[in-house]
Amino acid sequence: MALLVMIISFVVLLILRFPIFIVIGLSSLLYILLNDIPSVLVAQRITTQLTSFSLLAIPFYLLLAAILNSGSATRRLISFVVSIVGFVRGGLGVANIGISMLFAGISGTAVADTAGLGKTLIPAMKKEGYPGPYAAAVTGASSTVGPIIPPSINIIIAGVTAGLSVYELFLAGVLPGILMGVAMMITAYVIAVRRKFPKSNRLELQKVWTTFKDCIWELIVIAFVLFGILSGLFTPTEAGAMGVFAALVLGFVIRRDVKFKDLYNSCIETAVFTGTVLVIVGFAATYGWIIANERIPQLVSESILMITVIPIIAILLVNLVLFMVGAVMETIAAIVIVLPTVLTLGEMLGVDPIQLTMIVVINLTLGLLTPPIGVVLFIVTSISKEKIGEVIKEVMPFFVANVLVLLLVVLFPKLTLWLPELLR
Repeated sequence: MALLVMIISFVVLLILRFPIFIVIGLSSLLYILLNDIPSVLVAQRITTQLTSFSLLAIPFYLLLAAILNSGSATRRLISFVVSIVGFVRGGLGVANIGISMLFAGISGTAVADTAGLGKTLIPAMKKEGYPGPYAAAVTGASSTVGPIIPPSINIIIAGVTAGLSVYELFLAGVLPGILMGVAMMITAYVIAVRRKFPKSNRLELQKVWTTFKDCIWELIVIAFVLFGILSGLFTPTEAGAMGVFAALVLGFVIRRDVKFKDLYNSCIETAVFTGTVLVIVGFAATYGWIIANERIPQLVSESILMITVIPIIAILLVNLVLFMVGAVMETIAAIVIVLPTVLTLGEMLGVDPIQLTMIVVINLTLGLLTPPIGVVLFIVTSISKEKIGEVIKEVMPFFVANVLVLLLVVLFPKLTLWLPELLR
């Protein structure tokens, strides 16, 4: 009875568009009160979930992205990428995706990527003659590589929830993230050729060299963070802290384009976003405990195994469920709540937990592009002032391209496991 009340209250609050942490918190509290469980359990679960050292990386990566956005780093990186691919038809759209792949190495979140780059790239694409909905769609779709290519806040949350190495999960995200970026670049180019979108510039080696020199320090900061993580020189948390230090040196000493007011605003922005993420993670931990207490992971696993015992078919069924979850639930909350159930099934099927965790992260990240929750959709429509229906129509080819990459990850485990096994 209590479980039914919790599920109904969760659905009703979600439909009423309450903030996700209130939806999760109130529905969990109802379950606890109806079962006469001491309410102190909520505090215990929040405390237990948030004491992980790995979570400390979240504010570091957010602050790193905010500091670079407050200076000229974004503009310099955009100029460099455009100088390389701007000569192809639809070059600025292709560059948009390439810039997101670069920016993924410092931001760790699709929201920071979309907000940071969208304000520059969407107006620039409109100015060159691209349709507004298409410009918004490319910017939103390309931001989905941010939570996959390391560092990634979603992967950090998943690692803490699953009890897996964040370092190995970061390594597992490299190839899928690159494949997603390449798939979207190809999609953007095909669309540009069919719709005769403009070229941005001619390929001039001198200009490539000039723009490269202009953003050399920004590229060094990105390479420094990624090398620190992938080489094992730093833990993911330490790499974030070192990245913030490098960004401060870049902004205040080398470029001198970041002011103390910018740093203050970046810190406020980071604190607000970090607080939002951690509140969601904390309440989701209580919800996850309730689900485990009701043996839902075992029941779901047994139900799927009654349909099929073939691992690939079972995982494909899980992906269909994840698509529906990602469409109606905030990504971070969904990861904390759903991942333990999926890993229980994976254990029964003999699927590697690292591969399965990456499948969950990629799948739920795509929820950022699907209504009604689709946070990225709302950000790009807010920036571009376009109708959300038109943006969704334009984003679908990129969504399909990412789904195809997800299927490759399901069918070929080595795409996620090769690097962790190689550098273990």
